Amino acid sequence: MNLEVLALLLMLVLWAALGMVSWVAGAAVRRGRGVLPALPLSAIGGLAGGLLVPALGRRDGVGLLVSLLAALLGGLFFVAAGFRLARQDAPPHREDFG
Repeated sequence: MNLEVLALLLMLVLWAALGMVSWVAGAAVRRGRGVLPALPLSAIGGLAGGLLVPALGRRDGVGLLVSLLAALLGGLFFVAAGFRLARQDAPPHREDFG
């Protein structure tokens, strides 16, 4: 396998994993309630944020660090949107069951 392809795959996995960090934190805060629909959105947000920086022309060492931060922020944005969508689709919560 080509070294450039391997490096690209590693960066894609790293950006997706960084996007999922915000999902893990949000799932802990929400105690796991209604967080599953936001899981794929977190990876997509991390990839979108990470890919945005090189697409805008920053392809050096500083661009790498900025893309990692952008992957975190992209994941956070997409997870917040996923949590909001999950809350709108959830049935109303009832305190009493009888």
